[in-house]
Amino acid sequence: MVAPWIDCPSLEIDHRLPPLRRFSDAPPEAIRRGRELLQSVMTDVPEMARLAIPLVQQRTGDRFQKEIEGLARTFDVDWRDLLIANISYDLTIGSLGCSTIALATAEGPVVARNMDWWPEDLLARASCLIRVSQGNELLFANAGWPGSIGAVTGLSGNGFAVVLNAVMSPEGARTDGYPVMLYLRTVLEDASGFDEALQMLQNETLAASALITLVGSENDQRVVIERSPTQQALRWATDGQPLAATNDYRKLYRTTTHASSEIFETTCSRYDALLRFFANQSNDRPVSDEQLLYLLTDPNVLAGITAQHIIMRPAQQSIRLLAPRRFFGEN
Repeated sequence: MVAPWIDCPSLEIDHRLPPLRRFSDAPPEAIRRGRELLQSVMTDVPEMARLAIPLVQQRTGDRFQKEIEGLARTFDVDWRDLLIANISYDLTIGSLGCSTIALATAEGPVVARNMDWWPEDLLARASCLIRVSQGNELLFANAGWPGSIGAVTGLSGNGFAVVLNAVMSPEGARTDGYPVMLYLRTVLEDASGFDEALQMLQNETLAASALITLVGSENDQRVVIERSPTQQALRWATDGQPLAATNDYRKLYRTTTHASSEIFETTCSRYDALLRFFANQSNDRPVSDEQLLYLLTDPNVLAGITAQHIIMRPAQQSIRLLAPRRFFGEN
């Protein structure tokens, strides 16, 4: 039987190169698929989103400007479109989902997640693991696509991983907040380890609400940071038990479901399925990638817009990115 997933390619980026040149050697097929994805994303983003560009530049201190411009040259697209694509979480939060579980194992913690994002077919085919290194040293890896500057799922070379799940809060959005995906990229680059990453993820004012799973190199370093733009609550794993996140608050606000989309209607059932699958897991036993992937592709967890499966083991600096095989014309 053929597994219902397929490994995605990697794109190696040399951080020593000037930002304008870092993506200049991207394979033509990766560029083609990335451009196709970008065009589709932009059709669903309102034209008025361009009004946010000066705010983003001001909020980020133009930190990513040269890299965005270099990518735009490689893709032969408007850099403004690429920037908007990298703040799409803040603009279209209701269209996103995700299911995440972090486990304690004999080899240290592992975090596995489905990334539920639109357009799922184009994203799956454009997906690649972007590994950014300085010489032989991994700085960070981003499970994204060739045009992704921000991060939704990432591994730091300093021994921690971050995972973003969508959530809606009563607080709404903040135009003066840091765009969420760009901030996760900042944490991956700047934090010296798990503890500093935790502080950064608690303290920054964000543009939108988010559930951020942070996993370090030790089994007791597993926490979900429940964020609104200005508030936060921590939900720690306890006594080696599995830690899960889908698309609802469980500490910062009362748990709710929404009828606005499949993702928010199924958040509780997916959460229960994640915990039920590993209810008897203990931290003295290993967990294989195949066990995790069969959970992620279980009908009770898999969503119609699942585009990626990711498994990260921070203690081993290991990250694996896969996509549903069905999007590649294979059964």
